Amino acid sequence: MSDRFGIPDHAPQHAPDHATQNPTPQGSWGHDSSATDAAWPPSQTPSQATSGSGSASYTPVVYAPTPKSVTVAIVLAMVFGPLGLFYASVLNGIVALFVVVPLARGLGLTVVAALGGRIEPLTAVVAAMWCITVPWAVIGVRRRNKKLGF
Repeated sequence: MSDRFGIPDHAPQHAPDHATQNPTPQGSWGHDSSATDAAWPPSQTPSQATSGSGSASYTPVVYAPTPKSVTVAIVLAMVFGPLGLFYASVLNGIVALFVVVPLARGLGLTVVAALGGRIEPLTAVVAAMWCITVPWAVIGVRRRNKKLGF
């Protein structure tokens, strides 16, 4: 043991003789790299897989859009307002968030002022929002279905 700064060193002076060895040889991923193994066949490219060689086959996945329901669009537009227009399309929903809310507020408060305050402002704004979002949802879904050939 060495004595550094008056403090004895308690660390081991040498590495143990039985160091743990790596059980897998380097470069081996489950089989010997020098010999071929039937359990690990070479990987196939998609062109090889579709040609019929081997047991694997490559099948492309095709997305086929389905028609959207006008009834569902109306219900979602009435319940969620501009957020319900995301059902018709993402672009309709994004535009509706920036257009419908200020427009419905302006229309609703104009109706309240025209009636002399005889109705609640929130009722007038929600009714104005329905008058904008419901036809927009119907037109958006019909346009999407027509564009896709439904």
